[in-house]
Amino acid sequence: MQYRKNLPLIDYPTFLAKVKELENFTSARGSRYEVDGIVEEILFFRRMDAGGTEWDLDLKKTYKAYLELETFETKDFRSYVARRHSPARGLLLALELIA
Repeated sequence: MQYRKNLPLIDYPTFLAKVKELENFTSARGSRYEVDGIVEEILFFRRMDAGGTEWDLDLKKTYKAYLELETFETKDFRSYVARRHSPARGLLLALELIA
């Protein structure tokens, strides 16, 4: 499935405010994540389908990926967020920034 931007023009403060409203989100393949909080520009969350494994995601880099990418395959996130490709895309889906 090809993902494209829904809302191409969004500034970082608006992006961050939308993230702060989330309590949970799901990856495109159905992995469930529960948000624990944000410290500075890092989102802390747990992968519920893997025993509550704790993960983190750099929001500034995820936002940069959103601005710069034209397609949103998980491999496209490699140069932005190391080993967090699927959660990054899932976050953008949950924020309705891509569809």
